[in-house]
Amino acid sequence: MTLAAFVAVLAVVWVTQVLSRIDFATNSGQSIVAFLKLVVMLTPQLAAIVLPIAVVIGTVQVFSTMNGDSEMAVMSASGMSRGMIARPVLAIAGIASVYLLVSNHFIEPYANRTLRDVLVAARTDLLTTLVREGTFTKLEKDLTIYVDRRLPGNVLAGIMVSDTRDDDVHLIYYAQSGAVGKVDGKEVMAMTNGEIHRRNMGDGTQSIIRFNSYAISLAQFASSNSQTYYAPHERDSADLAYPDPNDRIFQNQPGWVRGELHRRMSDWLYPILFAYIALVVAGQTQSNRQTRFNTYFQGLGGALIYRWGAYAIYSANRNNPELWWLFYALPIGGIAANMTLYYMGVTISVPEPLINAWDNLARRVRQMRVRAARARAA
Repeated sequence: MTLAAFVAVLAVVWVTQVLSRIDFATNSGQSIVAFLKLVVMLTPQLAAIVLPIAVVIGTVQVFSTMNGDSEMAVMSASGMSRGMIARPVLAIAGIASVYLLVSNHFIEPYANRTLRDVLVAARTDLLTTLVREGTFTKLEKDLTIYVDRRLPGNVLAGIMVSDTRDDDVHLIYYAQSGAVGKVDGKEVMAMTNGEIHRRNMGDGTQSIIRFNSYAISLAQFASSNSQTYYAPHERDSADLAYPDPNDRIFQNQPGWVRGELHRRMSDWLYPILFAYIALVVAGQTQSNRQTRFNTYFQGLGGALIYRWGAYAIYSANRNNPELWWLFYALPIGGIAANMTLYYMGVTISVPEPLINAWDNLARRVRQMRVRAARARAA
C-alpha cells in the first residue's frame, strides 16, 4: 500500500511539475530528448519529498481497513504486542530511510547538477537561435536581452543585457557586437566594444566600466547572487563538508552551505517519524466511527506540520548557522514523543463533540439530497 501511494502521489506531483515547465520545450526550442532529460532529473527530488508521505498514507490505509474489519481488536485480544504490530511498518520506514540517505548524498546532487546543465544549455540555445532582432527577450524573471540585428556567422550586433535579479546590484551590459560560444568548455557570450553599468541599490551609486572585449559566463544566468556554477543543493556532500574557503557562497552565506549538509544528514529520520505518527493515529484499536473521521486528517496533518517545520528550519539556518542543531532536534524529538505515545497506548483523537457535529452535518446533507431527488421525481 505504501508503494501504491508513493507511485500515485509521485505521478500527480510529477505531472504538475512537468506542466509548469512545458514552456521549456515550447520557448527554448529544445528537442524532446532534452525535455525528457529535464523531467527525469526532476524525479529524484520529487521522490524524496513524496516517499515519507507515502509511508503515512500506506500505514493509515492498512490499519484503517483492519480496524474496520475488527482485525485490530482481534489481534489486541489475542495478546499481540504493539511492537509486533509496529514491526512491518518500521521495516518499510527503514527501507525508505535508507533510500533517502543514499538519494540525498548521491542521486539528488547529480540529478540537480544535470538539471542545471540542461537549463544552461537551453539558455545558450535560446541566445543563439531564438533571440529576435529588435525585440526584448526575457530569459527569466528580471533577466532580459536585446539584440539589434543578427549578422552572418551567428554574430550579434547591438547587444543589451539587463540583469536585475540581485536586489543589491543591478547590471546593464551594452556592446556593439558579440557572439555565443565555448571557452575552455564553458558556454560564454563574448562582447566587444561596450560598457557595464553597475548600480548599487543600497546607496544609489553607479559605476561605468568600458571594455574592448568582455565575456559573460552563461552559467551565472542560473544564479543571480553568485559566480559559482552550482548552488549548494547541486554539490556533492564532500564539497559541502569541506567547502573552498574562497567560495563566494560559503563566504557570504555559510549557513546555506552547512544547512544543506545538515538537511541531507537528517532527512532520513522523517520516514521513521511519519511511521510513528501513523501508528499513533491509526495503529491502535479504534471504533469504525473514530477511524472514519480521525486517521487521514491527523496522520497527514501531523506529517505536514513536521515537514513545514523542517522547511522553516532550513530557511532560518540560512541566516543563522547557529541553528543547525534544530535539523536533528525536530525529527528526533518527534520520534521520541510519538514512540512514547504509541507504546503507552495513547490514542490522539478528534473530540467527540466535533465528531457528532460532523455526523449531523453529513446526515443533513443526505436529507437534503433525498428531498431534492423526491422533488425532481414529483
